[in-house]
Amino acid sequence: MDEKELGSIKGWFAGRLPDGWFTGVEVAVEDDQIVVIGTLPETKLGSTPEEKEGAAAGRIARFREETRGQRIGIAQEAEERFKKYVTWGTKLDGVTKRFNPGGGGRGGGDDRRSVMIRRWMRRHRGRQPQQAERQSQVF
Repeated sequence: MDEKELGSIKGWFAGRLPDGWFTGVEVAVEDDQIVVIGTLPETKLGSTPEEKEGAAAGRIARFREETRGQRIGIAQEAEERFKKYVTWGTKLDGVTKRFNPGGGGRGGGDDRRSVMIRRWMRRHRGRQPQQAERQSQVF
């Protein structure tokens, strides 16, 4: 990927992400996916390292749930525009958590089966379930 295309992706996300989500954001391209890692505002919770780590993990989980619908919408826009999957993640107080690859709601890991499922889902996006089922029998 050239610098111009990467700059376009970074700029698009800078303009598209809602204000207040992150105090900073890193956008990178890895293989066939765009990785967006946002830094959440620091927490002042917990007095021990274990409590602070637990508070950060809880805050990340809360952010993930509260923003799920918006993140899926943004990911779908980006996937349509850039023809790459979007993976989300956050950083907070030394804890970094990546959410599932394919932020458009498809989920899955990095194993071969998950990659095949994501490719199948991309091909059949927008089809009625019966049409997609008939197509899958061809495999």
